[in-house]
Amino acid sequence: MNDLGRTTNIEVMNRFVSIEGKRILDVGCGALAFTKLLAGEGANVVGIDPDAVQAEKNRSAEPTPDVDFIEAAADDLPFHDQTFDGVTFAYSLHHVPASVYPQMFEQIFRVLKPNGFLYVIEPTDCDGNEVMRLFHDEQQVRADAWQALHETAKPRFATCEEVTYHSITQYESWDHYAELYASKSFNSDYTEADVRSNRVRETYERLAGPENTLIAQKNAMALIGFSRR
Repeated sequence: MNDLGRTTNIEVMNRFVSIEGKRILDVGCGALAFTKLLAGEGANVVGIDPDAVQAEKNRSAEPTPDVDFIEAAADDLPFHDQTFDGVTFAYSLHHVPASVYPQMFEQIFRVLKPNGFLYVIEPTDCDGNEVMRLFHDEQQVRADAWQALHETAKPRFATCEEVTYHSITQYESWDHYAELYASKSFNSDYTEADVRSNRVRETYERLAGPENTLIAQKNAMALIGFSRR
């Protein structure tokens, strides 16, 4: 697996696929952060997310040029066949229940154009995860997502690139970090008290230091082009 060192999600994506002028579906878009990055690179992007709380926030937010939002689940996409040039999952694939992966990938292949791409970013072990796993351990669901990519999605594509890289996540303070994770409505298995526990704070302060930075290393699997077999 090729390690690209320190870089950003968009820089990595630009190594493998052309974004400008493309119609892209961003699945599990959350607060539309990655969706807006794609639009900033010249893409026309539709973000989807099934979380009702986040969906209402997205609908109420100030519109962003070339960004649309639809409240929808990954295994039931409300789009015509071959609508998109690309589909992206930015830290969201592991939030999809493993039981719906077969149906979800069929939906992805259905809405992709014949020469389209699937681009998935999944986090791996790093300082950021060392802090988060104290209140929200995603090790198993991430492993399930990576396995599904290799077993279900990868064989359907003509070419594939798989890389690792890392980036630095900057927080304003410990309170900023705690508030950010406590406000994530799609994670219901922990409370704000869990996030703000002494153990979590001590680990955060040890790893983030006075600069309030955490290394966020990510695995990105870029699946470029596919043919239906």
